[in-house]
Amino acid sequence: MLIPENKISEILNASDIVDIVSESVILKKSGQNFFGLCPFHSEKTPSFSVNPAKQIFYCFGCSAGGNAISFVMKYHGLSFLEAVKMLARKHNIVIETRQMDPAKRAEIALKESLFNLNKNIMAYYAGLLRQDSSADGARQYLAKRGITRATMDQFHLGYAPDQWQGVVDFFKKQRIVRKTALQSGLVLPRKQNNGFYDRFRNRIMFPIFDINMQVAGFGGRVMDDQMPKYLNSPETPVYSKSRILYGLHAAKQYCRKAGTVHIVEGYFDFLSLFQNGIKNTVASLGTALTSEHIRILKGYAPTVVLVFDSDAAGINAARRSIKLFMKEGVDTRILVLPRGDDPDAFVVNHGPDAFLDLAGKAESVMQFLLKVAMDTHGLSVEGRIRILDEMKPHLADIQDSALRSLHVKELAETLNIDERAVLEKIKEQVVHGHQGRYSLSGSSEDPSDENRFLSSDPREKQLLSLMLLCPDIIPEVVDSGVMDCFYSQRLCSIAKIIANADPLEASFVNHVMAKMQHDKDRQLIASLAMAQGPDKDTDMRKTAISIINRIIRIKKRKENILTTKIIHAEKGCDADVMELLKMKQQEIRQLHDGQ
Repeated sequence: MLIPENKISEILNASDIVDIVSESVILKKSGQNFFGLCPFHSEKTPSFSVNPAKQIFYCFGCSAGGNAISFVMKYHGLSFLEAVKMLARKHNIVIETRQMDPAKRAEIALKESLFNLNKNIMAYYAGLLRQDSSADGARQYLAKRGITRATMDQFHLGYAPDQWQGVVDFFKKQRIVRKTALQSGLVLPRKQNNGFYDRFRNRIMFPIFDINMQVAGFGGRVMDDQMPKYLNSPETPVYSKSRILYGLHAAKQYCRKAGTVHIVEGYFDFLSLFQNGIKNTVASLGTALTSEHIRILKGYAPTVVLVFDSDAAGINAARRSIKLFMKEGVDTRILVLPRGDDPDAFVVNHGPDAFLDLAGKAESVMQFLLKVAMDTHGLSVEGRIRILDEMKPHLADIQDSALRSLHVKELAETLNIDERAVLEKIKEQVVHGHQGRYSLSGSSEDPSDENRFLSSDPREKQLLSLMLLCPDIIPEVVDSGVMDCFYSQRLCSIAKIIANADPLEASFVNHVMAKMQHDKDRQLIASLAMAQGPDKDTDMRKTAISIINRIIRIKKRKENILTTKIIHAEKGCDADVMELLKMKQQEIRQLHDGQ
């Protein structure tokens, strides 16, 4: 542990996990828990649970689980120390870390340096745009695009001067070291290796904020026809294109309020919509949308409207994005703007009400795909067959059988094809899609001795669950010596941690979880603590004693069986069998040690 345990407890006690998770996941109360769509895997039915009493979360679909620190780590892709520091800042808690590994210290220091550097560069670019005479053209360009001073200030727009060493000279004045300068992505090394030059030159600059309001990177746009039109920061230790959407830091509260998010492609499309009151909008930074993007957005709005231009590039971009959204189970609508319009031009020329009216009539994914297929192939006999072939993989991807049936019926009526023929095509696609997914070995059951020896593990987990749910039985567990009879060394170690935790802690489970060194152990604690406990009329002590006795009996019986076999092998001088049995004993130990 790099941070004193008492500080971790203080941070966890100050953090409410429902509030922490609610910043990223839409939660609804059901009984004592809150449920939402898991941000860590694809699902349509909420299986992600948050327990406010125990201050833990657990997903019954993918088994992700833990406390507030675990969630911040997994959701934001942070290390344990970074997540603790983030929560400490949130609650104004000052922490002092113990001496840590030099490599880890350097990694954390680099990230902090890059965030600080990006913040200073943002101010440098913004200062030039506001005041420097070299930015006259940039100011005129923004005014022509209808961007107000208020929008410029809110999103900290700036200007990169038309020179090779503006940022390089800024770095020199700030005494930025070579490694940090290079890893910022703002400068590039010269070919002769005798210095650096600026990546961004003569461009409008758009700082890219992460969800925590820190400047992770930059985007730059030219003001003429030069290529590339847009240039973004490269991947850096603080900037990941697959996780960041432009404007989400400002739009998230509006997305949650509206229940809908509009996704556009460019910076100006976003700024124009936001400025005109359509604030539940984000931009994709000109890169392909990823599953991570979609899972992040699911935490803010259940419905997504993809907004595209009507040209071929826009149509193709829409088609490429659809499969990901369908896989993630998001209610997705496709808005293709009238020919010649992009979101920026449309809202400027027609107003925000006209845009919202179009968005409200946006087509469903299937309606859009069918329309595109009909426009491409026509409704001749051959055309209808091609349309059916094009649509069948999309229909096969629909998991909800009732929804699939409705779309099949609609497609059959539109193409004037018998519904049974359409269903037959879908079945062919489903069968084809599943080929090769099954093991050639047949049954997944393994009748080996190792599997039979694992029979004690469910009871060991059940006992751990009882210890977490009813700390009063812990002395009974310790006195019985049952932990020495655990086959799983991992579960034995966790049991000892639980036994040594303070049962008087306000949130005992959270307190235990804070003592775990590994994320997989925190997930296990979450799953055990979320398990359905015994009925309130059940005698917990008797239940625990029954499980304890069962574990001890199993251990003794298994050891006796192996010992007897080894003795017989020794008597019969069967060295090979004896060696195999001893190896079997060792394998069982290793099998459980790795769990």
